[in-house]
Amino acid sequence: MGLAQTSFCRMSRLRRFGVAGLIAGRVTRVLAAMLIAPQLVSMAAATSRDIDLQYNISWGALSLAEARSQWQLQDGKAVILGTVKSEGVAALFSGFQSASNAEIDWQGGEWRPAFLSLSRVTKSKQIASSVHWSTAGDILSDVQQPPPDPEEVFPISDKLKQDVIDPYSAAMRQLDYIADAGKCAGSYAVYDGLRRFEMQFDTVGTTTLVADRPYSFDGIVLHCRIVVMPKGGHRIASSWHKKPAKDRQVNVYFGRFADDLILPVRIEITARLGTGVARLDMTQSQIPGDPSQP
Repeated sequence: MGLAQTSFCRMSRLRRFGVAGLIAGRVTRVLAAMLIAPQLVSMAAATSRDIDLQYNISWGALSLAEARSQWQLQDGKAVILGTVKSEGVAALFSGFQSASNAEIDWQGGEWRPAFLSLSRVTKSKQIASSVHWSTAGDILSDVQQPPPDPEEVFPISDKLKQDVIDPYSAAMRQLDYIADAGKCAGSYAVYDGLRRFEMQFDTVGTTTLVADRPYSFDGIVLHCRIVVMPKGGHRIASSWHKKPAKDRQVNVYFGRFADDLILPVRIEITARLGTGVARLDMTQSQIPGDPSQP
């Protein structure tokens, strides 16, 4: 069987079982609202810095999606614009695109949310949300369009929305911890306007990645594991929230760049028919101080 025929058969299986959307959807949530979060050891060094990252999401040899994230850091504030869109054969079977717009502030020695908006468009529906936080950490406004359908998703009580942060602040706090301790550890109560979940970080260890694509990272990385525990807003019909913790793990590999910049360079999520991988594209990203870039 030729490569083209093999890829088509694989894609047909993805379409049949919905794995393209499953893998791309989960990686999308990690990338667009969790882990595209550059961190500097010294906040003084982050007074003014622009970072543009691109991740390519694939399943085996098949390209599923492209994720981009633009960061503007200045005077203790970070403004983040993120997009994810399906591409290649996957776009024919499970077309989607999502966008995020966030602002987080450096207050009291940690990152805190100020604003987060998310939108997702598929062939069947369009969903959008926005959340504003006060400087004290309280939610000032919380809007979803269309409103959540209680027959489709689990409810999120007002109590569950107390003492929560957005995914970007959670990721940045964890990367602060990595910068200080050299390992992953901690748990965060996260709300993104559509879902409420817990993110638990643990360290697997240090390892070396060998580039398996011409554009991917090659070098020493910190291997961490994230477990996502759903609390509300997740689809009732999905079996994902019923799975044990070991089946809701995300493997993330963090690399260190110039000026102690820490970035996730590879993310792996396992589904029923294989593993989805998001790779940092070293040739298309704009990483300050990287000598390999023009």
